[in-house]
Amino acid sequence: MRLKFRHSDDFRANCLLVLDEDTGEEVGNIRLGKTGVDSQGSIDIWLFDGKYQTTVSRYDTAVGFVLGVESVLTHHEDPQFVSKAA
Repeated sequence: MRLKFRHSDDFRANCLLVLDEDTGEEVGNIRLGKTGVDSQGSIDIWLFDGKYQTTVSRYDTAVGFVLGVESVLTHHEDPQFVSKAA
């Protein structure tokens, strides 16, 4: 799984889609506050039907959150870490 950001089709400046680059599926969105990406407004992140969501104040923190979710989910998909229940 590799997550990437893209503007929605209507190019709303305050909303980015979060896509799984491997499947092409939309997995969430990022809604920027009034001031956009200048790190001054609130940024709402909603991923995987709300399973992972937060509000942050800085764009770099938002990127870090998304990358962290990607890392956790990729780790869980790795066969060497899958539980082998009896």
